[in-house]
Amino acid sequence: MTVTLFFDHPGIPSDPEHGFTLLEVMVAVAVMAIVLVSILKLQGQTLMMNESSRFYSTAPFLAHAKLAEILTDPKKAESSEGDFDEELPGYSWKMDTEPITMDVPEGAKIELKKIDLVIELNKGQLKYTLRQYIYNDSGE
Repeated sequence: MTVTLFFDHPGIPSDPEHGFTLLEVMVAVAVMAIVLVSILKLQGQTLMMNESSRFYSTAPFLAHAKLAEILTDPKKAESSEGDFDEELPGYSWKMDTEPITMDVPEGAKIELKKIDLVIELNKGQLKYTLRQYIYNDSGE
């Protein structure tokens, strides 16, 4: 024995073979479009955050390695720039130096060299700066 129930409500067809109305389909497509656009935007932000996180994890090591090269021979610490070759494509470095003279209360002067080392990704898209002061033996 099978029982079939049909409800008669105004505005709702009682025939079960009727499909969705055009308005229902348009609302469903609009909701799906909003959800998909949000998901794609979130995906793009996730990729950028991943690249940024990788850069800010790698850049301090690169800066300290480059600074170690400079500190092995401080007389060669002059303004220069370069990149990290095929090993790290897109990464570059730039070093600016400036002599600093500090007056101390006893009347003496201390000669220092300020080194600003900048690590960049994709020509400045992301930057990491390291500043170091070293004692200037040459008294320039």
